[in-house]
Amino acid sequence: MSSRVETYLNERKANGGPLANEWLELESLYQSRLWHELTLRVTSFVHRDELQQGDQLIRFYEDFLSDFEHRINQLALVEIIIPITRAFKQVDQAIQFVQQIREKVKANPLAVLLCDITIGKAYLITKNLPEAKKIIEDLAPKFDELDHLTTVHSRYYDLASNYYRVMGNHSEYYQNALKYLGCIDNSSIPVKEKAERAFNLGLAALLAENVYNFGEILQHPVLNALKDTREQWLMDLLQAFNVGDVEKYEALGSVWQVQPDLRMAEATLKRKINLLCLMDMIFTAAGARALSFSDVATRTKLSPNQVELLAMQALSLGLIRGSIDQVDEKLNMHWVKPRVLDLRQVATLKKRLDQWTNDVKQMSTLVEQQAGDILS
Repeated sequence: MSSRVETYLNERKANGGPLANEWLELESLYQSRLWHELTLRVTSFVHRDELQQGDQLIRFYEDFLSDFEHRINQLALVEIIIPITRAFKQVDQAIQFVQQIREKVKANPLAVLLCDITIGKAYLITKNLPEAKKIIEDLAPKFDELDHLTTVHSRYYDLASNYYRVMGNHSEYYQNALKYLGCIDNSSIPVKEKAERAFNLGLAALLAENVYNFGEILQHPVLNALKDTREQWLMDLLQAFNVGDVEKYEALGSVWQVQPDLRMAEATLKRKINLLCLMDMIFTAAGARALSFSDVATRTKLSPNQVELLAMQALSLGLIRGSIDQVDEKLNMHWVKPRVLDLRQVATLKKRLDQWTNDVKQMSTLVEQQAGDILS
C-alpha cells in the first residue's frame, strides 16, 4: 500500500461516521488485491450521498482510486468517474478531467465513447450547444457501426434526445427518445420522470413533421404513466391520430388547445390528422381501394375540392401509392405506408387475409372443376 493511500484511508477511518465500515471494506479489498470486487464496491460507493459534499469525490480519486485505476476494467473506470465529474466547481475542469481519463482508456472503444458522451452532457448543461451538437454528430456514425446493443447506447440516445428537445427539433427528439427507452428497463425510470418523458414524447410525435406512425408510442409502457392523470387527454389524442379520427380530434380541441405548442401548430395538426385519416381509409378498404372524393371529404370533414390536394400531399410524402382519377373523382390506391398496428387494425388485416384465403380456395376449386375442359 502506498503511503498516500494509507494516509488517506487512515484519515477517512478516523473520521468515523456512517461510512466507517465501508472504508474498512475498501481497505481490505485493496490490500487483498481483489480488483474486481473492489471495482464493484467503488462503483456503488461513489454514489453515496455522504460523498457528494465539497471535494470529497475529487480527493477520493486523487488519493485512492488513481493508485489502482490501471487495474480496473476501462469501461467500469469511466462509469466510476462520471459522478466524480459533478464535484468540480468549474465545468472546464470537469471536461479536462474526463479528457485525461479518455486518454487512459483509449484502448477501449466503448470507454472512449462514454467519455465523449459525458463531455457532451457537460456542454449541454452549460448551454454550449455548438460543441454538444458536434459531439452528437461525430458519435452517430460510430454507434451505427456497432453490431450489438451496449450499455453505452442508452447514454448516447439520452444525450441526443435532450439536445434536440432544447433545439425544438421534434422529429429528431422523438426518434432518439424512443431509442433511449428501447435501451433501458422501463421499471428503472422514476415515476415522475416517466410521466415527463411520456408527455414530451407524445407532444413530439404530434408536432414532428415526418411522424405518421403512432402505434409504436401507443404500445410503449412508458405512456401508461399518463393514464388517469391530468394528461390523459394526450393519450386520447394520440389514439385519435393513430386511426385518423377527425371527430375525436375536434372533440378534444378544448383540451389540447390549452397546450401552447399544440395551439401554435393547429394548422399542421389538422393537415396531419387528415393525412392519417386518408391512410386509414385506404388500409381498411382492403381490395377495393378506389375511394370517392365524397367519401374522403365526409370522413376528413374537408370540401370535395380539397381531397385531390390532400391525396397529392400524401403521395408526395410517400404515405400512399396509386393514382388520382379526376374525371370520376376517385382515388385509386394500391399501397399504404406500413405502420405499427393497434388491435383494431390487426383485426382488419386478419379479415383481409381471411378473405384472400377464401378467394384462393375458390379459385383452386374452380380450376379443379374446370381442369377436364381445359385439358380436353
